[in-house]
Amino acid sequence: MKNIPQTKLPYQPNKALGQNFIFDKNYLHKIVNSISVDNETIIIEIGSGYGNLTNLLGETTCQKIISLEKDKNLFQWLEKNNKNDKITYLCQDALLVDWKNFCLEYQNNSLIIVGNLPYYLTNSLIVNLLLSYQKFKSLVFLIQKEVARKWVASINRYNSKYSALSVFINYLAKIKLVFEVPREIFTPIPEVDGALLIINPHEKNNISKEQLTYFLRFLKNCFRFRRKTLWNNLLNFANKHEKNWEKYFHEKGYSSTIRPQNINPVEYSELFFYWQKLKS
Repeated sequence: MKNIPQTKLPYQPNKALGQNFIFDKNYLHKIVNSISVDNETIIIEIGSGYGNLTNLLGETTCQKIISLEKDKNLFQWLEKNNKNDKITYLCQDALLVDWKNFCLEYQNNSLIIVGNLPYYLTNSLIVNLLLSYQKFKSLVFLIQKEVARKWVASINRYNSKYSALSVFINYLAKIKLVFEVPREIFTPIPEVDGALLIINPHEKNNISKEQLTYFLRFLKNCFRFRRKTLWNNLLNFANKHEKNWEKYFHEKGYSSTIRPQNINPVEYSELFFYWQKLKS
């Protein structure tokens, strides 16, 4: 890709906050055009930057935009330059938000989370949001391409990247990698390309936050040693149930040599709930 002139910024980008901004109008419009909104939609943006994406979202039919920006300098600049009554900026760290309480005011609206996410917080943030997955219509994130591939990974696609988090996300939601974004369009230019993901939580699930926390912990144990068999990983943290695991594997037709990356999200949920019964 040809070199793109870098935009001069009012403030030096904060490396500790992973700040990489987009000013490219073509890609900003592509992101906005990927988001389905109506006049009942409340958009919660994570990471306002200089408001480039925020302002375009403000031109849609959405009812309101609440944009969270952790950087105090940027927050003050945004408030000073905000000319759209639909947009409200908050100086807030998204990782510290209690999403259940934060969304109470908007529980009768269609909530969409949008963000060009700093790469350092992506995994922690998606877990925090999905623990309250029932609150959101969709999550639209621009993240590091390699992380995006890990999130969409399955037993049939990007299998080497399939992980506990892949299972967790894909069990709770339908996830799509919409398009990839070259690193050259960011200011400053990061070391890696990005990708836009759309995550639509399933309505059929009805799992408590506590159960989801245990489910993710269970998945991490199942994937703890990728080169070992699922059987060995299970015995590493639940060996007193060996006879029950033998019965379960036989009933499911699983080989004792099956690997963690060869079980799909629904099968993992069945395995988890079976384990919960064993413990009760």
